[in-house]
Amino acid sequence: MTDTAEPSPRGTSYPGLPGRGQYTERARRELLAWLRTTTNASLRSLEQSTIDPRSLPGNLENFVGVVDVPVGLAGPMLFTGRHAQGMVTAPLATTEGALVASVARGAKAITLAGGVTSQVIAQRMTRAPVFEFAGLGAAAEFARWIVTCKDELDRRVAEVSAHSRLTAVDPVQLGRAVHLRFVYETADAGGQNMTTAATWRACRWINDRLATMPGLAPAWFAIEANLSGDKKFTHLNMISGRGTRVAAECVLDRTTVRRVLKSTPEAIDRLYRHSVLAGQQAGMAGHDIDAANVIAAIFVATGQDIASVYESGTGLFSVDVSEGDVRATLVLPSLVTGVVGGGTRLVRQSDYLDVLGCRGEGHAARFAEIICGFALALNLSTMAAVAGGQFADAHERLGRGRRVDWLSRDDLGAPLLRPMLAQAMNAPGLEVTDVTWIDHAPGSSLITELTARADRRKTTGIFPVRVAWRRDDADGSTDLVLKVKPLDQEVIIEAAKLASLCGGQVADLYPRWRDWTGFTGLHTRELAVYRHAEPALRAVLPRAYGVHEDAAREAYVIAMERLGPGVLHLDSAGTPEQWRPEHLAAAVRGIAGVHAAFLGRHDELRAWLGPVQSAERMTAMRELWGALLEHAATEHPELVDAASARRLRRIVEEIPRWWGRLESMPRTLVHNDFNPRNIALRSPTPHSPGTHFSGPHSPDPHSPGPHSPATRPVPFAPEHPDAALHSSAPRLVAYDWELATLHVPQRDLAELLAFVLPPDAGESRVTELLDLHRQAVGHLGKPEEWREGYRLALWDFAVTRLLVYVMVHTQRELPFLGRVMATTLRLIAIEDATTECPDA
Repeated sequence: MTDTAEPSPRGTSYPGLPGRGQYTERARRELLAWLRTTTNASLRSLEQSTIDPRSLPGNLENFVGVVDVPVGLAGPMLFTGRHAQGMVTAPLATTEGALVASVARGAKAITLAGGVTSQVIAQRMTRAPVFEFAGLGAAAEFARWIVTCKDELDRRVAEVSAHSRLTAVDPVQLGRAVHLRFVYETADAGGQNMTTAATWRACRWINDRLATMPGLAPAWFAIEANLSGDKKFTHLNMISGRGTRVAAECVLDRTTVRRVLKSTPEAIDRLYRHSVLAGQQAGMAGHDIDAANVIAAIFVATGQDIASVYESGTGLFSVDVSEGDVRATLVLPSLVTGVVGGGTRLVRQSDYLDVLGCRGEGHAARFAEIICGFALALNLSTMAAVAGGQFADAHERLGRGRRVDWLSRDDLGAPLLRPMLAQAMNAPGLEVTDVTWIDHAPGSSLITELTARADRRKTTGIFPVRVAWRRDDADGSTDLVLKVKPLDQEVIIEAAKLASLCGGQVADLYPRWRDWTGFTGLHTRELAVYRHAEPALRAVLPRAYGVHEDAAREAYVIAMERLGPGVLHLDSAGTPEQWRPEHLAAAVRGIAGVHAAFLGRHDELRAWLGPVQSAERMTAMRELWGALLEHAATEHPELVDAASARRLRRIVEEIPRWWGRLESMPRTLVHNDFNPRNIALRSPTPHSPGTHFSGPHSPDPHSPGPHSPATRPVPFAPEHPDAALHSSAPRLVAYDWELATLHVPQRDLAELLAFVLPPDAGESRVTELLDLHRQAVGHLGKPEEWREGYRLALWDFAVTRLLVYVMVHTQRELPFLGRVMATTLRLIAIEDATTECPDA
């Protein structure tokens, strides 16, 4: 059925919707087509639906599509309640970053401390019709009469609903109007709809009876006039209850608070006392932290009435500290939920109820206790985060004194790319005719992932595109990767958030030193690498087509070749066994060419690399390195056992001695992130770099030509000078240079070996690769001096990079870390056996 346009008294017409009242895929598509026509929106994401329209009658009208909300799991958490018992894992539907992690942290603390006790106190649903009378007297007489009719009203309710039981009828007289609070128990249903129907039937009986009673016939009647507080917070419902009144309680010992919540009982208690007083001053109803976050997330996942979050989210949260233990209690006085009917009938929502053991009749009380328990977990986790300073770090945003017109995806098109390609291909008349986005799996860049959590209005990341172009002698297309870089401070802030979540000394000390962890200047440093004319550096870079820099828009873009079929071992950190000896040798030779070219050019490199680490600063930062080590040993003993911790602890303690020696050695440009996450090998078989021609001529890859200050084309990287001599061997390609710095050349080798060699690597293999690297760099000194530089670089990698990896791993699993840590410790042990070093 299609609605027709309805004329109005003003002569205009109201458009009708197609397919009204129909629950079919055809009707949905008709409505979608109408929406596209009337809005001029493409609505591609609505083309497919994951819900069968036939399942929706009673839940929705005018069905056009679905909205996907991701669901994360928090827990498991131990319940020792009346209805909820055992380990429970909660599905949370949310797009709020860190919410699931915070709930999970609270759940872990509660479980390790013995679990949460939960109890349903009462369950009720209310509806409050209003009767208006001619005067106060008639209203008062009605109020006295109606309380005598409870049995008759019970029978009327039973005619409508098997789930609803009328427990009380409470008349509230306001002048000549009487509001009747019908109070029901609704078993496993939320009950808003069924109690409305039951109340309507009861009111029909009341009106029929009053019509025969002289002077008592109401002048007016309505099924509801707001006294029930449906989908609204009210003090009446907070006291008397609406929905389920449920409580949860736990006791956390000092050790659990410190180890899991990264706080102390005293800090939590102090914050709690201040928050109670502040809540009173603010007029807060009850006292709560953020239980509504859990309530809303579980409501969405399990098909509850989302609007009921408003009334359900009110809580009474209390904390009591005694003898070092934290006793925390949460009461939810009006939790409106159901496990039958409504949205719980939908397939996915029903499945998530099944996850909780709450699908179908008989599980309403368990469901309420589970929600209250997980809300308590979040309250405790959030309060501990605030008390420990983690909350502020987790919500830090880059301060801006002005509005920034950030780069958008729409800006990554022909106007940006045309001058780059025209210059790089030596074709001033080149036109870009089309830019097509290429679907791709997300890469493994930790920096990209970190900043993806920040302001999502800003476009940053890796974007593969196919650029179609036309010039005088040919048409063609080129596959590019556009790397849109975040600011250094955006990365620094996100890394600091991870540190804050680790708590303890890491959370306290990281903010002090966060600008010296290698991220400062990363948004301009990599652009400088691609602008550099050094042939040895160009030989290992991806072919670059240009860079775009616009500080006013915080836009820093590199346009480079898209590495494709002609490249080996792309993003192979998880498969180090692919790196055969000849491949590893090719990588070592390739980066050695860069090391040799820049060796000793310290002042030149400092001019554009940004802050460079020093022995003095590394010594001052020992407090941070020590805190990171203790965190690793405490939280991840499977990575850093007691013996390894002792060895690394001595290395940290001896930083003033050995880093001073490291600083005195010849240094060069190093990649500083030189591992299979960021390097690959070009196949010895010649292969096109993603450029396809329909004309007879190839581009001249070398002429630089003029460029604007903001958009700077970069010529194709020339071949390595020795490429002709090694044409049968694969050649290194290294990307993601944002962490590049001034260091000893062995720093890149140490990291590569840690990622590629197995945990049982032998000393002879290490020596072989060290000699290869030394000879390729052209070092004329003694081999033992070169090995000393390698040993110190290996220690530096273990302290300044691996321990930071463990910090990240605490919040976001790094699959490669276990093997890399084991190999690094093995490499350190090899050096322990061959040279004098800190004792294990």
